[in-house]
Amino acid sequence: MSGSARDGRSPLLGPLLEYGCSHWTTSSQHAADLYDSGVKLWRKEDLADIERQLAQSLTAEKFTVHRIDGSIAHIKNPMFGVRKPIWKPYIEFQEFWRLVYSTPDGPPETYNCTYLVDWANQSVRNYEGPIENVQLLFETSQQQWDASAACEALALQFRKLLGGNGNAKKVTKIVCFGLGDMNFKPPDWWRIKNDSKPEDERQPETIEVEGALLHHAVALTMANITRSCAKTGDTGVRLLTQDPGYSDETKDMIRKIGFEIVGEHGAGGFAELDDESVVFSPFASAPVKQIIADLARPVAIICARNTSARVFGKPKYLIPLLLPRP
Repeated sequence: MSGSARDGRSPLLGPLLEYGCSHWTTSSQHAADLYDSGVKLWRKEDLADIERQLAQSLTAEKFTVHRIDGSIAHIKNPMFGVRKPIWKPYIEFQEFWRLVYSTPDGPPETYNCTYLVDWANQSVRNYEGPIENVQLLFETSQQQWDASAACEALALQFRKLLGGNGNAKKVTKIVCFGLGDMNFKPPDWWRIKNDSKPEDERQPETIEVEGALLHHAVALTMANITRSCAKTGDTGVRLLTQDPGYSDETKDMIRKIGFEIVGEHGAGGFAELDDESVVFSPFASAPVKQIIADLARPVAIICARNTSARVFGKPKYLIPLLLPRP
């Protein structure tokens, strides 16, 4: 006979431990259950709403974000009332695996949020200013792209996708995500390392924007091909681009060459997606394909191969991949 039975004590009276019963354990299971039940992680109305809120960040005391269970969370605005803020708000996405597998960095109230407000410091950019002669740099890059075998190959595949089988697909907009800022300058550590090299091995600072220059040239090619394939009577094809990293100088320049800028804080561009869109996403720091899956079935998605369509740091690894919808 056990000692607890002999002295009249019940073994069931011991303390009930909550070991392992953390906020994260409960939240991740809740997120998985909601996902399995068919709840969408992203909705157009939520993304359009937070984009509008961030556009009014100078006068908003707080921001409201929607959790996947339908509840809301309020986030304090640290720049409320600041006359000349050095911080710019943007949307930071929490993809599916952040909800169910990797413990988020924020407080438990944010665990079931698929998007949050973060801040980018603009002080160094404001101090250094734009790159000189960026318009000339872009024109040179565009000419090189137009004359390349890669451009010819993309044009051939893209035309075939849009209507090469005799069944022309209607496309009303090209929606781009993360094409890159054409006025990005390298950080100090890069300059110090570069300056320490022999003169014949040093690289120009503009090497950091070569990818961005190329991506905008590719997007223009896609827009021109789409317009040339459009049926008579169809409305024009819009060329939209979202990149919260755009500088004012880049925005001014690309508007002049035919781009419409949407989602300046990183969310509103996704609300533009529909079944008559083509998506081009080379550099986006967002789970683009996951978001698209909840919002639309585009005619095609062009992105880097063998990635989750989140972060890409080296343009040379980008391989256009046409993904027609089934």
